[in-house]
Amino acid sequence: MQKVSSKHVVRQVFQALAGFVAVIVLLESGGLKEWADHLEPGALRTVALPAMTAIDKVVRPLGIGILRDRALDESARTGWTDDAARVAHASKPAITSAMAARLPASPAPAASRPAIAAAVPSLAIPSAPIRSAMVTAPVAPAVPRSTHLVPLPPVAPGKPRVVALAGDSMMAVGLSATMMREASGDKNLRLVKAFRSGTGLARPDVFNWMDEYPAMVGIEKPEVVIVSIGANDGQGFVVDGKVQAFGTDDWRKTYQSRVSDYLALVESSGARVVWVGLPPMRSAAFNDKVDMINRIAYTVVSRDTRATWWNSAQFVADESGRFREFIALSNGKNLHVRSDDGIHYSDEGAALMTSVLMKWLDPPATTASQEPVQAPAASSSSSRGLAATVAAVHPGPLTQNRPRVRRIGF
Repeated sequence: MQKVSSKHVVRQVFQALAGFVAVIVLLESGGLKEWADHLEPGALRTVALPAMTAIDKVVRPLGIGILRDRALDESARTGWTDDAARVAHASKPAITSAMAARLPASPAPAASRPAIAAAVPSLAIPSAPIRSAMVTAPVAPAVPRSTHLVPLPPVAPGKPRVVALAGDSMMAVGLSATMMREASGDKNLRLVKAFRSGTGLARPDVFNWMDEYPAMVGIEKPEVVIVSIGANDGQGFVVDGKVQAFGTDDWRKTYQSRVSDYLALVESSGARVVWVGLPPMRSAAFNDKVDMINRIAYTVVSRDTRATWWNSAQFVADESGRFREFIALSNGKNLHVRSDDGIHYSDEGAALMTSVLMKWLDPPATTASQEPVQAPAASSSSSRGLAATVAAVHPGPLTQNRPRVRRIGF
């Protein structure tokens, strides 16, 4: 048997890795440039951006990126991707030369969009209301601990209430799962998924919700939108070539503008919006960032007559509004209300909110539009009520009897 030297094996592994890297660079030169540009300001971005820009300048003329985009569009048409923006783009008809001649030569302002749509009826022209009037509003020094929901009218017979669940992983993990499970047997509600983990409002250059949300809801016109977003927004960004560090006045104005624009977007169907505030976090440094994000969101939402800022802390925080992973029940057991990562809700924690939201979304005809919908007290002294709430919404053994799943990333 021929003996293979370790040096030969190492050389083969190195060659394979080098080939893999070369293929990635050829296929994703544009993506690598975008990745570098999207990095948070710092030493890594300073080094990576010029290098990736130079590589993309060499690779782009080869046209490989065009073939890659065509392949991704084809995968969207055949159902191999759930990227809403890619699916929406792939489903649009190709613009012929005749169509192009009827369109303006430069990007059309919002006022001319109806004219374009009339000229080319089959061409989808996205339109998002942009509203930044509250950019200069002073940021609230604190948010209210106890909040309530303005009552909704009963659901019209035979016409389910369309509810969009929007946001990042704070919606995707726990909250959306419990709501969709409960709504599955409710003929009066139809829930629409409009969330994506790992996203936020701080970095539209990475994931632009102003483009993605319309693609996610499609032809639906939600009557209610429940938003939970912001956990990824505690970072600086670059605007017009200038770094805006997290928490500075410039950063606050920019982020406040993006919250305002996003709120206007999700309201564009005439929807009532419930903005679920971020819960307290285990990490003190992260919690300080969340506090800033909550106060900015509250500043914007509280000034909008169609929106309600709803504090999740009244369900999962302790009496002082601080992080807690468990709630002690009167039977001696603990209710696990937060995930092990110290960020997301557990199913049981989400169920506490879901029980209130579901009653609000589909109120009995005899009690609708009478009293504000209040959250149950979330202190250990009221643990019997909490246990009953969870038992009604999420029957079965509590979390301590289930295997834990550690979630990575948000």
